[in-house]
Amino acid sequence: AMDIMLNMNKFEAFRDRWNGRAVNWDIEISQPDHYANFESGYEIFLKFEEDMLNIFGKAETGIDLGCGTAVAAGPLSKKVENLYLLDLAESMLKKAKDKFPKAILLHASVTDIPLESESVDYAVSRGVVISHLPQGEQGGFLCEVQRILKPGGIFIFDFLNNMKTADFHLSSEKTVYTIIEIVEELKSFGFEALSVDGDENSRVVRIATRKD
Repeated sequence: AMDIMLNMNKFEAFRDRWNGRAVNWDIEISQPDHYANFESGYEIFLKFEEDMLNIFGKAETGIDLGCGTAVAAGPLSKKVENLYLLDLAESMLKKAKDKFPKAILLHASVTDIPLESESVDYAVSRGVVISHLPQGEQGGFLCEVQRILKPGGIFIFDFLNNMKTADFHLSSEKTVYTIIEIVEELKSFGFEALSVDGDENSRVVRIATRKD
């Protein structure tokens, strides 16, 4: 019980921090020198996401995991009939809803997704969510994405790969993966890596995967 309590506290701190940042987030990330735009982060992710989704075409259902103000939902929304937006921070979800009024909001953690198994065609996640999660929660995240995806479903996300590229103040411990490590981790959860965007010198690397 104590472990569960500690976990909830970690997620609460996470939620509170992002709730507090929702008001100005879109303004902040429109600034080229914002840390989220390091290595043109948003621009490159959206291009990678769009290119990957174009390969696979239209589908029924997609989800933006840890959606924030739903920036990554842009390309996804053009490819799916039903769009889900999931985030722990209620204030972020309100902003996301303004952009996508027809989307279904899920106020939840990426490690406990309130959707049926094998109900989603595409999952995307921008903002190195897997690297931000409290230590030990990464497996729960991958397990949940694997569960909700249909067989052959696509998962596109990014992760921290090289922290030596910039001197940022980090508010909490982050999980960093080499490309080889993430590919192996994904394989252990039933995902096949399809395409990697970035190299060992990139602070953030993007990856497209398919559920086996």
